Amino acid sequence: MPVPYSAEQVTALAPDAASVKAGRGLTNPAKWPTLGCNAEAAWGECQGSGSKPYQTQVDFAGPGFKCSCPSRKFPCKHGLGLLFMAVDRPGALKEGNPPDWVAAWLESRRAKAEKKAEVSASGPKAVADPDAVAKRAAQRLERMKSGGEDLSRWLLDQARHGIATWPQQPGTHWRGMASRMVDHQMPALEQEVIHLGGLAHTGEGWPERVAAQMGRLHLRLEALKRFESLDGPLQADLRSTLGWSLDKEEVTADGARLEDDWAVLGQGFTERERLWERRTWLQGQRSGRFALLLDFSHGNRAFEVPWVPGICGSGELLFYPGASPLRALLVRPLTATRPLDRPFAAVPDFDTALRLYALALAANPWLFAFPMAVADVVPVHRSSEDGTDRWSLRDTAGAEVPIVIKGQAWELAALAGGRPLTVFGEWDGQALTVQSCWHAALVAFEDAV
Repeated sequence: MPVPYSAEQVTALAPDAASVKAGRGLTNPAKWPTLGCNAEAAWGECQGSGSKPYQTQVDFAGPGFKCSCPSRKFPCKHGLGLLFMAVDRPGALKEGNPPDWVAAWLESRRAKAEKKAEVSASGPKAVADPDAVAKRAAQRLERMKSGGEDLSRWLLDQARHGIATWPQQPGTHWRGMASRMVDHQMPALEQEVIHLGGLAHTGEGWPERVAAQMGRLHLRLEALKRFESLDGPLQADLRSTLGWSLDKEEVTADGARLEDDWAVLGQGFTERERLWERRTWLQGQRSGRFALLLDFSHGNRAFEVPWVPGICGSGELLFYPGASPLRALLVRPLTATRPLDRPFAAVPDFDTALRLYALALAANPWLFAFPMAVADVVPVHRSSEDGTDRWSLRDTAGAEVPIVIKGQAWELAALAGGRPLTVFGEWDGQALTVQSCWHAALVAFEDAV
């Protein structure tokens, strides 16, 4: 029975490389006293170190994993091994009805999904005390404005004294101000200030990059001073870029819903002080609209929903309010998931892509990651004078943009073989971080830091 995943997609689900290796080591059917599957799920019992085998099950919708082993990794090596075996050796799994322990789990997942959909459809919860909520919001805004004034003075001092000595400055030169942003309830600016200091060690051209980052910070701080005069969508965008997130009730009240067949195009991970951030990009097959799902996990990459690039399913998204909305919430799990069987929608050249970016940036000046899908591009490699590799993509008009692809650029070039590809990635205004391409099927490139 065909499984709606490829081996590469299963690999993308793993929390780390060690789990992939361990899962691959469990693809021998002799290690599984029982193995089974149907159109909905796969299951098996894997003999471990204990007297009883571990009960492992995989719901293809999602996918979802459950195992009785004590591992804290998600999915564990047994779940990965079972899914690898279902992909590579489907004949080893006997088709039939699931045993009771699998059927009960699948039913509980369906019931949970239905309940979540009912709660979402019922609309926002009533606010117990609107006056108290408004008072807390006003207090936070005043605290943020006070912190914004501190950061504005600090930036002005840096500009007056010059930045020539920044490469010799200790980390405390930036960390103190970064910590104060947390005290003023603007956690997003903590990382922005730390990033500002790190730019002094990025090689040739660092002063220009520092100046650009200082300008972006100044733009946000000036907007914060005038927060009350901004319209609602722009206020929401500013809140997001400062780290003041909208709660689910606010999103439900003001956000727009969209039903579509959503294709998972790409995924990126970043880690700061053991907090993992996952950015998953979807595209509506009918609407062509992009959506960003943002998830967090502390300690390791164990996320509740293991999104797989290259799958497609029917579902409804709820977009966060904003002047150029991209971030969204999943209202209910995707149903009828299947491999993406056709190239994703893309613009014909970089000129078109950059015009769309300019329009989005005009609506939301704090937009620092824009989804970009471009057809018929070819990877181009050049070696700089210092011997480092520099990569770009060239479109049919001959225009080129630089790309970032985390050490996998040669793989992209090999897939292209000198022929055009359709490529998807995140554009930050300077370079395109490639996350996937279409070459007979979607191939994903992980941009983990």
